[in-house]
Amino acid sequence: MAHRFWFFWFICAINHPLFLFFKGCVLKKHIFSLVLAAIFAGGSTAQAEPSFGFGLTYVFGGDWAVGVRVFHDDEPESAVLALGVDYKFGSGSFRPTVGAAYLDEDFYLDFSLGFDIKAQALDYGLGLGAAFETETPSTVADPTPDPTSDPTGDGDTGCVVTGGLAAVCD
Repeated sequence: MAHRFWFFWFICAINHPLFLFFKGCVLKKHIFSLVLAAIFAGGSTAQAEPSFGFGLTYVFGGDWAVGVRVFHDDEPESAVLALGVDYKFGSGSFRPTVGAAYLDEDFYLDFSLGFDIKAQALDYGLGLGAAFETETPSTVADPTPDPTSDPTGDGDTGCVVTGGLAAVCD
């Protein structure tokens, strides 16, 4: 019974007005399936803090694009998932994207699959850009230095051993 409800919802959602820009597109069902899968898969991993990027993308086929990205995590020096939108200079159209990226503290490198709205076609791109809101590495310092250590490096720790294991330090 539950599978009939999901099938009915899926058919109704494909014909929803939000999908009018895919009108006549054979790939409409596939794109909707990818969006639906991303929503359900992302629901279980929504604990990470997102980060953002702005960059330049080379779209295979000879076009360049500028765009923004949202990464699923803000952990630097890691592979992350990326959602974004590009504006293609050559065709003058927008290109929603999904892809994978390497995120560093201040830049990203991504490989994206996009959908050219004007040409109604899928394309691939390779992008590089600036990353924002990434997590900064925390440095944990020892708040109390060891009194028996030698901070000057001259061999004198300032401690005198008195009977047994007890030490008296200046």
